Amino acid sequence: LDPICKCADVELSDYIKAGANMGSEQFKAELIASEIAQQLQVARAAVKCFECRGVGHIRKQCPKEQRGNKRPSKPCPRCQKEFHLSSQWQSKYDKHGNLLPQQGNSKGGTLGSGAPQFNRTPLNQTPI
Repeated sequence: LDPICKCADVELSDYIKAGANMGSEQFKAELIASEIAQQLQVARAAVKCFECRGVGHIRKQCPKEQRGNKRPSKPCPRCQKEFHLSSQWQSKYDKHGNLLPQQGNSKGGTLGSGAPQFNRTPLNQTPI
């Protein structure tokens, strides 16, 4: 009703039309939405950052330190040469120049079984 009261030439029918929407479903939905928005702002203010211990943001959104270019605090556990992540590791040699053993299951089969591996083609067929 505030916008209507500020006008000079307002008739009674204008007041009736404006008052008709006071209890509408849209009005109630707008009240509920504004209340939820206020509660969410209170909840966001209670969030604490694990990086800087500040309040109001999370670690991913921390303004003090951009985590994208952060170096590890310890040298690589595999090559002991540089401060890099394991996903960025490319060296084949350790800090003394010795060849590092291969990682993973690159040799195939089980290690240390000692059992010879045979070709499983039948004896009566000749390989192509």
